[in-house]
Amino acid sequence: MLFILCRLLVMDGVKPDDGDEGFAEDNTPDDELVPMDVNLTAGAEGEDEVLNGPRATVFYTTGDQGEEKEFSKEEVEEMMKSDAYQRKIDTCHLCGKCWYDGNSSQSCRECGGFPLQRPCPICDGRCKKIWTRNVKSSHSFHEAHWEGTCNLPQNVQRAYFLEKFTDSSEQVIMEGMQDLKTT
Repeated sequence: MLFILCRLLVMDGVKPDDGDEGFAEDNTPDDELVPMDVNLTAGAEGEDEVLNGPRATVFYTTGDQGEEKEFSKEEVEEMMKSDAYQRKIDTCHLCGKCWYDGNSSQSCRECGGFPLQRPCPICDGRCKKIWTRNVKSSHSFHEAHWEGTCNLPQNVQRAYFLEKFTDSSEQVIMEGMQDLKTT
């Protein structure tokens, strides 16, 4: 199966960084990886509306002489929409659960107990809003990150927040009362 994540480097002499882009699982040593060539002229018809220049063509080579495959920007975008690519990208780096398939782990920080969507975390879904996982931030920080807004008024949101993050157990109240002094 072929996975491609391409970053268009327009400036000469710029080398791609060796950072983790979600593909660390293939265990291929870095010195065996074959870089992709970006050709800004061959086979490019028309202008790229983003770069205001010729369309980029991406070549994937296996390292064998004469074996190279040319992918247009549209083909790369189509591959990135494929189920196989999404399963690879939308998989937890810590526990390996595939969010794309609706799996997650309650005990994993990166999963946060939910796959790609979850009920509003502020009011636990009382507002009926669904929040969406920010996959890039979840991977980068190894902690679940969500995007969305609560549909309840601010004062109600604040009350739910305090209820959720304030420990009002009997033990905590007793410990707090022991610290009280009379004057």
